[in-house]
Amino acid sequence: MRTKKTIKVLIIGLLLVFVSIAGAYAKQGSFPQKDITFVLPVTPGGGFDTTVRMLVPYMQRYLPNRVNIIVRNMPGGDWKIGIEHMYRSKPDGYTIGILNMPGNVTHMITGRARYDLNKITWYGCPAEITYVTALSPKSKFRTLADLKKAQKVIAGTVGMSSTAALGSVLAAEAMGIKMDFIPHDGSIPAILACIRGDVDWVQYPYGTVQKYLKSGDLLPLCVYAKKRLARLPNVPTIVELGYEELLATVTMYRPIGGPPGIPKDVAKILIEAIQKSAQDPKFVAAMEKAAMEPTYYGAEETAKRVADSVKKFSQYKDVLLKYLK
Repeated sequence: MRTKKTIKVLIIGLLLVFVSIAGAYAKQGSFPQKDITFVLPVTPGGGFDTTVRMLVPYMQRYLPNRVNIIVRNMPGGDWKIGIEHMYRSKPDGYTIGILNMPGNVTHMITGRARYDLNKITWYGCPAEITYVTALSPKSKFRTLADLKKAQKVIAGTVGMSSTAALGSVLAAEAMGIKMDFIPHDGSIPAILACIRGDVDWVQYPYGTVQKYLKSGDLLPLCVYAKKRLARLPNVPTIVELGYEELLATVTMYRPIGGPPGIPKDVAKILIEAIQKSAQDPKFVAAMEKAAMEPTYYGAEETAKRVADSVKKFSQYKDVLLKYLK
């Protein structure tokens, strides 16, 4: 009797050991097993670069296995080089990237992209951004009325496939401003060109231009918001200027995605890591301190917003083709 009991205990013990080993093996074999590359299709120093580098330490913390996330800046081709690299990467979860929406619809709707935004595996979005239009102190223009009367206004952009450029194009069309666009390799070079007086106009996220507004190196013209910003109480909104319809055009979001065909179990791990990171109180506080808006939404909503952006901005194809070179 005692022998049978002993054998039963041994069997139960062996089963527990087996379950423990199997669980450990399953965890060891789960995603991720190596470093992840986070593609940034822009130069270092701007708002996208800041957002990603703030987010990455939290993502590393919330992934189930200890791996590094390597940020790789891949500027060039007006966002296309970085996006296409991410899009054509092996669909295993080890390459992710951040996009500039709705600006990145430009090349797709004009037939110049080798990617389909609706086929990207979307993981979520950690931020939505308020834009500010600013003028150079060395420009002869000071008001919207000045800009409307001008024969030519020069805008500094980061290429047509950005929300900054797309928003500037549609703002110029709506306001009747004759505008030429000078592309730069990143937001900071464009802003420095404006400070020097090489261009008259820049339109970027508040977090990107705030220090230049505070120092007086840039002069704010308007903010793309329904209400005035607490930090810019004397700067009118685009609504006050009479162009409320531009609010939906110039609100930028920064979604994170990967190539098409990512396995659902891998995607789920990345979705959860981004969600937990974006909602971490310390990350939220850091974003707010940097004058950025940590407005998180998940994978399904991100995919829907992207699809809506593609559909909405397709109506501006002819306008964009006029400015694309």
